[in-house]
Amino acid sequence: MSVSLQVWDKIKAFKRGNVFCANDFDDIGTRGNIDVILHRLSGNGSIRRLGYGLYDIPLNSKILGNLTPRIDDILSAYSRRMGQVFVPDPLNSANLLGVTTQIPSKLLYLTNGKTHTIDICGLDINFIHTSSKKLAGAMTPIGIVIQALRYFGSNKISDAILKIIAAHLNSKDLENLLSIKSITLRNLRPPIERIYKIAAFH
Repeated sequence: MSVSLQVWDKIKAFKRGNVFCANDFDDIGTRGNIDVILHRLSGNGSIRRLGYGLYDIPLNSKILGNLTPRIDDILSAYSRRMGQVFVPDPLNSANLLGVTTQIPSKLLYLTNGKTHTIDICGLDINFIHTSSKKLAGAMTPIGIVIQALRYFGSNKISDAILKIIAAHLNSKDLENLLSIKSITLRNLRPPIERIYKIAAFH
């Protein structure tokens, strides 16, 4: 079977709306060959080119037309494309976990890559470079917890807030959270230990 057919077969196996990049086909052909095939498929309308080396076969609504991909799918594919990690900034993370009513004004993510902004289907996604300690657990539920704790800064976090955070974590998440406390910011270690105790108690 030709490389083109293998690429197309793999794309057809993806769920509609999933975002993919050339890196997802490293097992099939060379990067240059894959890029040419994806460019051709986007040119004939078989797939949609989102920009920045990302593609999808879009979900379609009779009313809204082609839908914007899920932000999580965009970030996952972009992470694979760039070889970088991303995590929502403290405010976005706190909002995701329901521990603040403050609404973020933009999509802001921390990364180990360069500070930059991309536009996917009219959606601006902003990336800010930061240190590895602040990125502990990035690309996992634990990373969002770390950022949500950072949102509170030096303020003491109530047990009520920590209970809300703990409710989002399963036993494996809790073990992972405890295991990374030594590689993240020192001031986050006490609330991490309290989350673990609160979850174990309840």
